Order: sequence, then structure tokens, then C-alpha cells
Amino acid sequence: MGIHWKVLIGIILGLIIGFIAGLSDLGVSIIVDYIKPIGTIFIKSLKLIAVPLVFVSLTKGILELKDLKKLSFLGTKTIIWYLTTTVIAVVLGLFLVNIFQPGAGLEFEALKNLSSSTSTIDPTKIVQKGPLDFFVNLVPDNLFSALSDNGRLLQVIFFSVLFSIALLMIPENDQKPVTRFIDSLNKVMLKIVDIIIAASPYAVFALMATLLAEINDPAIFKALLGYSVVLLFGLILMIMLYPIFAKIITGMPIKKFIKGILPAQLVALTTSSSMATLPVTMECVVDNLGIEDEVASFVCPIGATVNMDGTSMMQGIATVFVCQIIGFDLSLMSQLTIVLTATLASIGSAAAPSAGIIMLVMVLESIGFPADKLPFALTIILAVDRPLDMVRTVVNISGDSFVCVVVGSKKQNKLITKS
Repeated sequence: MGIHWKVLIGIILGLIIGFIAGLSDLGVSIIVDYIKPIGTIFIKSLKLIAVPLVFVSLTKGILELKDLKKLSFLGTKTIIWYLTTTVIAVVLGLFLVNIFQPGAGLEFEALKNLSSSTSTIDPTKIVQKGPLDFFVNLVPDNLFSALSDNGRLLQVIFFSVLFSIALLMIPENDQKPVTRFIDSLNKVMLKIVDIIIAASPYAVFALMATLLAEINDPAIFKALLGYSVVLLFGLILMIMLYPIFAKIITGMPIKKFIKGILPAQLVALTTSSSMATLPVTMECVVDNLGIEDEVASFVCPIGATVNMDGTSMMQGIATVFVCQIIGFDLSLMSQLTIVLTATLASIGSAAAPSAGIIMLVMVLESIGFPADKLPFALTIILAVDRPLDMVRTVVNISGDSFVCVVVGSKKQNKLITKS
């Protein structure tokens, strides 16, 4: 049975058991004592793997850009466009969630209790009062302290980038042992992710049962529906923007772009994995969109690793959504932190189903989200994550195809040849 069906069954059983248990104090006690710990272990597992996964995946992604020595223009333009589309996705997501505010206006007692301790939390955990303190705090004074604090993700990313660039600057023979180690470590991390995701149906069951037993109010599910609609609206907008941008930048007909990547989009919808869709994506951009094989072979694999527009948008919308629910105020600088963190964290996001949830933990903690509210936040996001993950993957591979078209256009190829 596919993991998505198992997750769906877990959600349904969790809703049923949680509703029944919520009818009596004994039922709630049983859920809290014997079912809730399963979900707690799952949340702790996500937090356990998040920092090392970001470090290893980001380092590996940058090391794969060693082709910049031969194709510096191509590589630089590829990364710039990937970062640009990711930032656009995050900003669009934040705009929509702030306009529609799907998590605002919940005034039932349970959520008031949930938000009772947020007044003691500094919403600018990393960003301080000084205008340049953000950049000061970007540099860790102790690497091991940064690695031991999930709320200091940006510092871990800073070191990862610095480490990777320095590694690329030393002789290739000296790089090889470290590169092989990073590559093997990345495989181990992804295998751990597989193990954690394999346990997600049981964790979702426990989290949903606990949520319904402790918060037996339909308002939360109405808010969850609002979150899903806002996210889907944002994802559909991104899918529509790619062919328009391709037309403006390269002159490619909108109809040709849409028809050309449709097979890859359908595969992405069913697999929920950018990496699993990669062969089809490359085939579509080469055969249907006329991009040179050399360009597609370089741009698409990097995109499957570092370009997660849909995932980044989800992280931005989900972060603001759960903050709206518990009444956790976000300053402008906190939302700018979300843009930066979600953009950089997407580079370290594994190209596998639901891996974006792991990155969401990091984004939430980077803005000082209350640690005791994290299980609640992830529970309501996980409740609808699987179907939304399918659409997010379509956005991810559509973004990969768009960047491949821009970088591989005839005009760009002429510039590369001249350089």
C-alpha cells in the first residue's frame, strides 16, 4: 500500500478515535498517556534530523556546482534564477496568507490556552533591534552551539555555504575524500528521512487523535480548510506564472510550454517526488521544449535538489497560518526572516514526498515559535499535507522546467558560447 494511503487511513482513524475519546475524561486520559507520546516521538525525530540534513544536503548541492569551473556563466545564471523563483514563491505565499488570514479569528477556549505562554517568547529570536544585527547574528561564534540549536538554522546555513565554497577552492584531489564522505552521509540522512516518513501514518494517527481529543471544536477544521484553499490558490498561481514568464523572457509560446511539461507534471502529481520525476522532466524539456541536452543535464538535476518553489511557499504560508491560530505576532523582520529561511532551507530539502515538513520545523523555530506549540502546529499541517504535497511537487518541477527554458534559450546559449 502506498504511503499516501497509509497516511490517509491514519488521519481517518485518528479523527474517529480522537472524537470518541474526547467524549469522556477517561478517553482523553488514555489518548494523552498512551497515544500522544507516539506523535511526540515523531516530532522529536523531525527535529533531530533537520539540522544535519540541511548541512549535508546544502553542502552536497553546492559541491555539485563544481562544473562552474567550465560553465561559470551557466551555473551562476541557473542558481540566480532558482533563487529568484523561490523568493517569488515565498513572497507570494506570505502576501496571500496575510491578506486572507485563514488562521485568524479563532476565539475558542482551547486555543486561548494554547497561546497563553507566547507572550514570554521573543518573536525576533535571531533578529535584534540594531539595523545590521541580523547580519551579525548570521555568523555563529560557535559552530557546535549553532548545530545544537534548531532555532539557529541561518547560522548553520552560513557555515555550510562557507565550508562548501572553501572546499571547492582547494585542489580537486584534496576535495575527493571530503566529497565522498558528504555524498555517503547525504545518503544516510535521506535513508533516515525515509524511515521517519515511513512512520508518519502512525504518527499522524496519534497526532490527529490527540488534537481531536484535546481540542474538540470544528473551528480549527474550518481554519484548516482555509489554509488549504489559500495554499492551493498560491500554487496554482505559480503554475500559471511560469509559462507567462517564459513567454516574456524567452519568447516561447505559452501553449508550447504548458503542453510540453504536462507529462512531467502528471508524473509529479502521482509520485510527489521531484527526484523521481527528474527523468521525465529532462525528457520533456529536451524533446518537447527544444532545450539542448547539455543544458538540461546540468540544470534539471540541480533543480531537483535545490529548487523547491512549492515547498518554500508552503513553509511561508504554514508558518504564518499557525502563528495566526495561536495569536503569535510576527513583525516585518520576522516575516523577512521567513523569506530568507524558507528560501535557503529549500536547498536542503530532500526531493522526496513530505520532506518539506522537516524544513518547516526549522522555519518555525527560526522565528522563535513556541517549542511547546510545535506539536500542535505540525499536527494541523500534517492533516492535509499529503494531497497538498502532490500539487507542491508539480510546482517544483514546473519551476525546474522554467529555469531550464530560460537558461537554455538560444539567446543565452549564444552568450555562453561567446564567453
